[in-house]
Amino acid sequence: MSLVKVSIYIPAFNAEKTIKKTIISVQNQSYKFDEIIIIDDNSNDSTNKILKEFKDIKIIKNETNRGLGYNRNLGIKLSQNDIVASIDADVVLDPKWLEIMIQNFEKNNETMFGGKMTEKLLINKFNKWRAKYYSQNWGDKDVDNPPFLYGCNTIQHKSVWKFLNGYNEKLLTNGEDIDYSKRIQKSQKFKIKYCSKALSEHLQDDDLDTLSKRIWRYHSFGYKIKEPSVYKTIKISIKQFKFFLNRSIKDLIKLDFEFIYINFLVFIKFILLEHRYYKNYKK
Repeated sequence: MSLVKVSIYIPAFNAEKTIKKTIISVQNQSYKFDEIIIIDDNSNDSTNKILKEFKDIKIIKNETNRGLGYNRNLGIKLSQNDIVASIDADVVLDPKWLEIMIQNFEKNNETMFGGKMTEKLLINKFNKWRAKYYSQNWGDKDVDNPPFLYGCNTIQHKSVWKFLNGYNEKLLTNGEDIDYSKRIQKSQKFKIKYCSKALSEHLQDDDLDTLSKRIWRYHSFGYKIKEPSVYKTIKISIKQFKFFLNRSIKDLIKLDFEFIYINFLVFIKFILLEHRYYKNYKK
């Protein structure tokens, strides 16, 4: 395996609960990163203070909160190497994550690769529900050209990013990874691949409120209708009701009444969040 140099950037916003474990996992790779960049997206907790405990990392602090699309572009732009990896601030990498990614990358550097992330804190029923219905991986086997790559752990060559003119900076919290993957596939110049052996774990620990907001952001900002409107609110509410019914029927067959209850609460909170978003947009 050749000794190529790899940069990694980590967007972080209010990540005080997880960022230390994330950075340690990056530093403990069997194949070492040449450059570690943390982008503090104007956090108002102790994230920046924690970052200063580490040596040999570059810290970029945004003066305003700019969102994921912007931070991904900034991280790649400021990376000194042509191969750039990225993980979220609540992800810990398996020690051989980069080693496995490089082995794949050497075969085809015109491909963007994504690894397998699983949920770590499954004792929590909300995390368990999220793992079942919103897992961020494509299973136990490698997949060429999956529907998209989850942005939580990826690696790519800068040539891909330059060709696509970067990530969509209008996508602040969700959907930037799906949009980016779709544009790669549409280009027919580059490819995407899922690497099942490049492992990582998700440290996110949700309650009902944070889970509902996460699901709402994912669907509302990733929906084909972008601008808030009565029409969008009705359409996306109907879609969520179908999700609720389908999930609840499956859970009922398995007698998983706790998940049925979560299905219902997430659905109700989704409708309320979408309605509130529309009302605030009208003001």
